[in-house]
Formats: sequence, C-alpha cells, structure tokens
Amino acid sequence: MKDFIRDFAVCPICQKEFSFDKVASTSIKVSSYDLDLKPEYRDVNVSLYSLITCPDCNFTFQEKDKDYIYEYLNSQNIEQVKLFLSKINKLSLPEVDNSSSKSHEFYATQLMIAANIYAILGLPSEVVKILIKFAWYYREQNEEEKELGILYYCGKIIEKNYETFSEEDYIFSLFYLGYINYRLNNRKEAANLFDYLLKNYNNPTNPYLKAAKFLRGELK
Repeated sequence: MKDFIRDFAVCPICQKEFSFDKVASTSIKVSSYDLDLKPEYRDVNVSLYSLITCPDCNFTFQEKDKDYIYEYLNSQNIEQVKLFLSKINKLSLPEVDNSSSKSHEFYATQLMIAANIYAILGLPSEVVKILIKFAWYYREQNEEEKELGILYYCGKIIEKNYETFSEEDYIFSLFYLGYINYRLNNRKEAANLFDYLLKNYNNPTNPYLKAAKFLRGELK
C-alpha cells in the first residue's frame, strides 16, 4: 500500500498549477503524543508534508487550505504577499520540493514562509498553529533553545489575539499558552490558565481540555 498520493494545486498568486505528494490516510499512524499533543508518528512524519509551496513564486500554504486559500485573499493583501515573496526570492532558498522525499531543511523554510504569509492574511490562529509545528521541528532536532524561543513568540501572538478566535481556536490557544508558561517554568500562570479552561469548558472529548487536566495535575 502506498504511503503517498499525488495531488495538484493552483497557486492563488501566480495561477500556476503544481503537483505535490500528500500522506495517504492509511499511512497516518500515531504511536504516542507529547504533553502538548505533538504526535509521534510511527512511520511517516505527517507534519513534514502539511505545507506546500508553489515552485514558481514560493507562495506557501497549508495543504488543508488547498481549496480555501482564495477565501483569505483580497486585492490589498495579495500585493503585500507579492512584496514579501519578491524579498524572499532574492535569498538563497533551498530548491522547492513538494515530493515525498522533501528534506527537513526545506520544511523549515516552508514554515518560515507560511508563518509570514498567514500573518499578512490576518489569520493569527493559523500563524500560531504553523509556529507550533516550527517548535516541534526544533524539538525533533534537539534544539531546545530555539524551540522555546518559538514557543515564547507564539505566546505573545496568543496574548494579543486570543479574544478574536473561534471557540475551538480559543481553547486550543489558551491550552498552548498554559503549556508555554509550563515550559518556561511560569508555573503559577500555567496553573491559572489550565484552571480557567477546566472551569469554563466541559467537553470530555476535547483533546486540549484532557491535556490541560493532565498538566494541571503535574503542577500540584
């Protein structure tokens, strides 16, 4: 059974069609989760293939948004995106690779580009989700200082924007704000955030609430 499926996307900036490999659903196998729900994949690292990049202009977006990315674009932010892309295209970037053999180096580049693009599009909750994957990337590289630096920056974005998030993203973001404080040894603030979530939301199936309950127990 194949681990990857070939798919196609049209770049919303330059209108060029390109192909990419995505992980087949049958190959998504999680062996465990870290305290912040980072999945440890058994075979294929699914996170590595969560972003796709236009080979023509380097526009980078989440594969899950392939059919919806147009909805976030307008005449003003398209020009801002084009300006950003024109600047990064002058840098020595790795060659675009949307294949199953994508390198970790190129994935790190994708994370950087995508975080900037989603910020331009005015989608802070998505920026946080991308940057959390960037923190995971550094965790996998055993670069804790860089991981914590990314998490700290995520916390600042959440603090500035969480009140504008949907309920689902609100729970997600406050859990991560608690986790970030936990990792930075701000134990009292972490406990307060987890207490707030557990007091105000009661959904036994929500993975972030379950993780918050566990971490709150660790802080006693």
